Amino acid sequence: MTLMRLFKYAKKYKSLVVISIIALVTSIAIELILPLFFKSLIDDYLIGIEQPWYIVDNSVDNSVEYSGNYYAQARYIKEKHKFVKEENEVRVFLIKNKFYFINEHFVDGTKEIKDGKLVVIDANDIQYEYDYIILDNQGLLAFYKPMVKPIIKLIALYVGLNIAAIIITYLYRYHFFKLGNKITYDIRYEAFEKIQKLPISYFDKTPAGKIVARITNDTQTIIDLFSRTLVVFASAIIYLIGIYASLFYLDVTLAAFTLLLIPIFILWGRFYRKRAKKFNQVIRSENSEINAYLNQAIKSMEVIQAFNREDLSFEEFQYHNKRYRDYRTKMLKLNASFSGNLVRTLQRIIYAVILLYFGWSSLGIHTVIEVGIIYAFIEYINKLINPVNQIFGNLEAFEQSIVSCDRVFYLLDQEETALYNDEVPHFKGKVEFRNFNFAYEKDNYVLKDINLVVQPGETVAIVGHTGSGKSSLMNVLLRYYDYDEGEIFIDDVEIRTYSKQAFRRHVGIVLQDPVLFTGTIASNIRLNDESITDEMIEDALRKIGAEHFIDKFTKGIHEKVLEMGSNFSIGERQLISFARALLYDPAVLVLDEATANIDTDTEQLLQKALGVVKQNRTTFIIAHRLSTIKDADQIIVLEKGRIVERGNHEQLMALKGKYYEMYQAQLYQI
Repeated sequence: MTLMRLFKYAKKYKSLVVISIIALVTSIAIELILPLFFKSLIDDYLIGIEQPWYIVDNSVDNSVEYSGNYYAQARYIKEKHKFVKEENEVRVFLIKNKFYFINEHFVDGTKEIKDGKLVVIDANDIQYEYDYIILDNQGLLAFYKPMVKPIIKLIALYVGLNIAAIIITYLYRYHFFKLGNKITYDIRYEAFEKIQKLPISYFDKTPAGKIVARITNDTQTIIDLFSRTLVVFASAIIYLIGIYASLFYLDVTLAAFTLLLIPIFILWGRFYRKRAKKFNQVIRSENSEINAYLNQAIKSMEVIQAFNREDLSFEEFQYHNKRYRDYRTKMLKLNASFSGNLVRTLQRIIYAVILLYFGWSSLGIHTVIEVGIIYAFIEYINKLINPVNQIFGNLEAFEQSIVSCDRVFYLLDQEETALYNDEVPHFKGKVEFRNFNFAYEKDNYVLKDINLVVQPGETVAIVGHTGSGKSSLMNVLLRYYDYDEGEIFIDDVEIRTYSKQAFRRHVGIVLQDPVLFTGTIASNIRLNDESITDEMIEDALRKIGAEHFIDKFTKGIHEKVLEMGSNFSIGERQLISFARALLYDPAVLVLDEATANIDTDTEQLLQKALGVVKQNRTTFIIAHRLSTIKDADQIIVLEKGRIVERGNHEQLMALKGKYYEMYQAQLYQI
């Protein structure tokens, strides 16, 4: 299923796939043909001199002259009925590095030079003796003369095919790598697009490092899958078909014997894959855990060092690191024990069978064993073993790739939030919670029986102890989480009537720790909205009283912003967030403890900016410092998810309830 899903991505690049496959098949076909060239070179020409020669006249093409007569082999004689006769036959033999000329018909059998005669014993143990002449260099060259041109042609063709194979191999490897690269690009594109559509609840449960590992490390294996592993597997299958066809062409009996290798390889492969898949799932999972923990540790290094948690942090990291190492070791043992060893063992057995088979055949003196056939058979066996060896050598990479693809596809299969480009008119800003209940997990309610009406342009402060439900109330208003019980209205229309994108275009947020992206101050305020000009940005900064902090930079609003705005203070990042909210002009603005954790001077500056940003819009403030919300139209006090008090500052202070206690506690702390 995983491979089929990957191939769906490949369909997009049909021309690339076709070119790659054609180049691969052509390259393999050339490599399979090359041993046959050597067989022809050896049997037909280098040792082909031992084939029968016949006395002819000089009219026959490729005839040779020796001792006053002309001789030619049957393959060069057109008028065979005239010259190819037993009485015209002569032979040339290589025996112990010497070439012997026999000027008569020759009986096949075992050959031996004895007492100045060539002694031959046939299949019936009948002995024959022949006179011979030892060929000198000139005579030998004469008999080899007709074979020089064909040998040169074969060698030239062999070299040409090798060059062609090199070029074609480059083409298919390049195109397969290019295909893998394009598919990886598409999957990463789809994965990043996917994470932007995932609900916030997914990110609550999944560490950022794990998501990063899926999109980077796991997708990288897809390139390896297409550029190496699948190429090896595809070429191996084509090789096996071509090699077995060639083996059966050379020798049916021995080729049939080698067919026994196929079920052995299949069974062994299944056993290997079962174990390897289990190990690789843990390996990839632990690699993801390591990424996640590293991401967490690096971001928290100040806290780790401040509280002397280096040893404990190291131990937690080592747990995953050691588990990763242990399963990698198991994988290495599996590879060492079952992949290469099996192939090498079978290779030795095959070589032994070939030696026994041809050795036994040669004992029959009526049988002539052609050296070219032996060479070709061994060469094809090598070509048979090599792709099998490569398959087993790449099974680990294949399993890693499949496991990684499964992990990526798991991310892509997560339920997503649909994106829409619809538009809705600018809201007036009336917000109402009606009989509202909410739970992140079933029956574990964090908001209970919430009823709240906020008129357009009002400022509402949400206060309460940690865990009281302040942030949860804003999370559902921003539609980060879906809800089942109760209703939320904007201008008397249920907010779920609108798409999330259309709704959020009119709802802004400023976080306690503002998110800034790598770029410039201007790009962080503009957020790729090209309709916002530099002049508009500078005007917004002046309105919130931030012009002095911009003036201190040589590049002004085009000053670089490092990752997460690390080169700016919290107060400066907040001012950039306020300018961003002001320019986007939301009907409803949520300030999530935006003035917490800052010094008094910065707080005064932010309070001035806040006053500008709140004008003519409904504002929700999740308050930490109660002194900053005294001018709020409504103050909502939450406790254990319920509204326990509501009113303005004076009303709640007069009530002397929860709000009064919290305010007094902060006052005494100061």
